[in-house]
Amino acid sequence: MSDNNEYLEMFFAESEEYIMVLNDNILELENDPENMDVLNAMFRAAHSLKGMAATMRFDHLTELTHKMENMMDQIRNHKMGVNTEIIDLLFAGIDYVEEMVRKIKEDGDDEIDINDYLDKLEKKINEDTKVVEKDKEVISKDDSNFLSITEDDSYTIQDNKKELDSVYTVNVKLLKETQFKQVRASMIFKKASELGYIFKSIPKKENVEDADIDDDLVKLILISNHDPENIQEEFEKITDIENVELKKLELQVSKEKDKKKSKKKKSKSTSSKFEVSSSVRVDIGKLDKLMNMIGELLINKTRLEALNIQSEGFKDVLPQLDRVTMELHHTVMQIRMEPIGVMFNRFPRMIRDLSKSSDKDIDFVMEGKQTELDRSIIDELGDPLTHLLRNAVDHGIEKPEERVKNGKDKKGTVNLRAYQKGSEIIIEVEDDGGGINVERVVEKAKEKEVVTQKEIEEMDRDKKLQLIFEPGLSTNETVSNVSGRGVGMDVVKKTIEGLDGEIYIRSEENKGTKFVISLPLTLAIQDALMVKINGEIFAIPLSAISETLMIKSDEIKQVKGYDVIVLRDNTIPLIDSRESLNIEIEDSSYKEKDEMPVVIVKSGGKEIGLIVEELLYQQEIVIKSLGDYLDNVKNISGATIIGDGEVALILDVRDIA
Repeated sequence: MSDNNEYLEMFFAESEEYIMVLNDNILELENDPENMDVLNAMFRAAHSLKGMAATMRFDHLTELTHKMENMMDQIRNHKMGVNTEIIDLLFAGIDYVEEMVRKIKEDGDDEIDINDYLDKLEKKINEDTKVVEKDKEVISKDDSNFLSITEDDSYTIQDNKKELDSVYTVNVKLLKETQFKQVRASMIFKKASELGYIFKSIPKKENVEDADIDDDLVKLILISNHDPENIQEEFEKITDIENVELKKLELQVSKEKDKKKSKKKKSKSTSSKFEVSSSVRVDIGKLDKLMNMIGELLINKTRLEALNIQSEGFKDVLPQLDRVTMELHHTVMQIRMEPIGVMFNRFPRMIRDLSKSSDKDIDFVMEGKQTELDRSIIDELGDPLTHLLRNAVDHGIEKPEERVKNGKDKKGTVNLRAYQKGSEIIIEVEDDGGGINVERVVEKAKEKEVVTQKEIEEMDRDKKLQLIFEPGLSTNETVSNVSGRGVGMDVVKKTIEGLDGEIYIRSEENKGTKFVISLPLTLAIQDALMVKINGEIFAIPLSAISETLMIKSDEIKQVKGYDVIVLRDNTIPLIDSRESLNIEIEDSSYKEKDEMPVVIVKSGGKEIGLIVEELLYQQEIVIKSLGDYLDNVKNISGATIIGDGEVALILDVRDIA
């Protein structure tokens, strides 16, 4: 890879981070326009992005980020107010930035037409700046001889001054014949800093050495805990002072508004801090290669254990090999893990835009952003979650007037949460909308000839809901720009199952819908229970197992013609593992055995009892793909190599019921 390509890779990686920071903080700014931390984080991100673009000579991107930076600077300096139009303009700018970065990846240049956007940006900056300046002029007319403070200044001072501090506007007049006015002005600033804090001044403190002292006058807004008489005396001690005037200012702060601002100040966003990362970027391909090597090491360790050589040296080496292998595995796993929030952070902006375009008021809540998951899984989850969230807004949440009519709050809620449960990660997308009309789903399925009437009669409500995942099935009567085209849900399920996970639905009409996704922590290496079925060894991932038990034939009951067992007051269907694998059963029925081993597995959000020939042992398995040719073999998800070097198939229990 050339040096230029190396710089490009760094540019793409850092651009992604800066875009994420900008997106997150624009949303925060909309909710809390006075949060200076948010504005500063945005400004730094835009400035860094501009610097990178300029270094790489991407002129269009440099100009765009420069203009966006100007707008942020105007807001930061209270020359522009924050409103919906400004937020929309900033978001539109981020969209253009993303488009440019994408074009650089594909074509090597950033040339897209952004002239209309830049004109809108420039026009808005000029319009709003004039309005704010006009407002400031009106406020300062109270007493043109003194410096005054704006309403925004009042809030800033109120939030930062100490309890005993007062705010003074001070005019210090120099004698006309003073020869070294800049020197005397510097002495005034020095004295003011000793007395308190200079909030603003004319001339500015940092420019005093080169400033023209208009009318021989230095004007200050001083925050101090000294008495006014003491302040006046201290200034009058300075040489060449003609006179000192000061008056105390009362802060014009609305109590209700101040309470609101104080509350916002206390709950500052954690995303507003643009912290320096202590992590090192590692190409995922290198991690995959390292993981494959760990996998080979695990396989050889398993084979060594099976050799059972009795020499002392062998017995000493094996535990050490075991320890090193486990530590390596753990370390690589930690390197591959990433907080799921990295991917979640793209969604608040999407929900905001969707709620605006669909005229729905939506509260979007994210939980469990620190939950860690394998990076390769996170990369694949973006599209399925995008589709589920878009569906929650379009299909799920009703219009405000309909919600009120149904006795609900007019604002709908969409929840996106992640949490770890044992060796699984659970992700839930939940809305408090209208729920799914099961009968309409069934009618659509019959219409599309997905199921027969007989099959429907044998289905419970949960299985009917799962029909949503059939290709081409949509219950939306109209096609919108969000959803309703009957595509996507089948792809969602296929993607999740491709990640060795499963997805199921819980829904209640007029109360809402919840999609639950369960995923393994990693795709490469998993703990598994080895079982014997029809004389062959199979692996069942532990993440899919609730428990194992031995049952007697007289414990098997019949419900609607199906075999079940009752376990802790729960009725659990029983399935012969040979039937699920289409293995021809030559011996007599399992019911004739005195005792039989059962593995309780989780399938589609329910528990199923899988009867096997024998429970063997627990083992870490290295999952190997069956390849494209055998990719769709029912109830088999892959293969692994066991101790004797033989291949064992891995059972996929997700759709085994």
